[in-house]
Amino acid sequence: MRKVILDTSVLIYNPGCLKDFANSEVVLPIAVIDELDKLKKLPNEAGKNARVSIRMLDQLSNMGDISVGILTEDNVLVRIDTTDYPNNFGDALYGDTRILACAQAVTKKFPTESVVLVSRDFNLRIRYRALGLEAESYEKNAVEASDLYGGIRTVCDLEAAEDLINTGHIDPRCFGLDLYPNECVAFTDECGDDLVFAKKTSSDRLKIVKASYPWSLSPRNKEQVFAANLIMDMNIPLVTLVGKAGCGKSIVTLAAALEMVLHQKKYEKFIVYRPIQPMGNDIGYTPGSIAEKLEPWFQAIMDNFEVLFSASSKDSKWRTSFEAVKKKDKIQFEALTYIRGRSIPNAIILLDEAQNISPEEMKTILTRVGENTKIILTGDISQIDNRALDPINNGLTYAAEKFKDSELAGHVTFTKGERSRLATKASEIL
Repeated sequence: MRKVILDTSVLIYNPGCLKDFANSEVVLPIAVIDELDKLKKLPNEAGKNARVSIRMLDQLSNMGDISVGILTEDNVLVRIDTTDYPNNFGDALYGDTRILACAQAVTKKFPTESVVLVSRDFNLRIRYRALGLEAESYEKNAVEASDLYGGIRTVCDLEAAEDLINTGHIDPRCFGLDLYPNECVAFTDECGDDLVFAKKTSSDRLKIVKASYPWSLSPRNKEQVFAANLIMDMNIPLVTLVGKAGCGKSIVTLAAALEMVLHQKKYEKFIVYRPIQPMGNDIGYTPGSIAEKLEPWFQAIMDNFEVLFSASSKDSKWRTSFEAVKKKDKIQFEALTYIRGRSIPNAIILLDEAQNISPEEMKTILTRVGENTKIILTGDISQIDNRALDPINNGLTYAAEKFKDSELAGHVTFTKGERSRLATKASEIL
């Protein structure tokens, strides 16, 4: 039976990770239990996951002698190794040192069996591999960045494009297209020029997508056309938009939301959330009310509101128009910290910078969505400020991948920057 030495970092990342090691013996060094005990007091996601892991191990220990091993329903033998092994790795009280000592001892005890250290700690894996031993990372639901769902497919098929233009809809299966629900298609000619845009509907048909102009905003590329269409489709309650800075994710979302709330009145209000995750060092305590504390975090959103309200106003006093709408509670800025326990009906919700949200936090957020509410998740997975996350393992990527088979969701990956030539070039070369 394969033996897995499990590091604390894996349990903190996913307390339910044990089921992923079927037909294996999972060995937990006693140092892992000590580290969980220290982390359980933290008021963040790591503290919560530490508490969940401790409760899970407590339940297992009630089933028998966990120092010998408890066999779970997933055919995983879970054992806590309480031995205090001598080591030559440095500080004997340091948790990583004790985990390395345990892993090395298990490897020597079972020379004919496969023993691997599983950890999300780069340094711990490097130290273990330096001994000539096997170590690997743990990535739940991991996929390669290049394999992430893009939401838009480019097809060069003149016959299909002609049928689509003439009839307004086609059966994609007749042209060998196996599409995800609400997947967008750009038909091009042999030179790569766009001929017609389409989107798969709930009736398994490809239907023409025409450019819309929410809040008088003119889309600049096919990604913006598709994004506006998905947001304004009342049958799609979840839309995920991924792209580099300056590609127009936020302004398209704001324009479509304003159109549906203020002009079409399909929703009662527009709520904007943003994770409080600083880039670099935080400035610390800021005085004032919640609204005043949140103001710096929403400045990027306000820049886009200025563009939209200035364009729609006859004079330059855009803020007067904006504040008038805001006083009616048609536009709200909320702290993501207080979303747990809420149920939000009949609204459009924007969660900006969603790449800084963990998959577990994303589940909490999406389960707050009430009846007749649409939520749009936007972000740039190449710019993540939360050090615990990466381009593959974050809430935005997680939601886009998990919902790609659902008729309730649509997705667009933006590829072209529209902010400025400098911003576009910076996204490419830096």
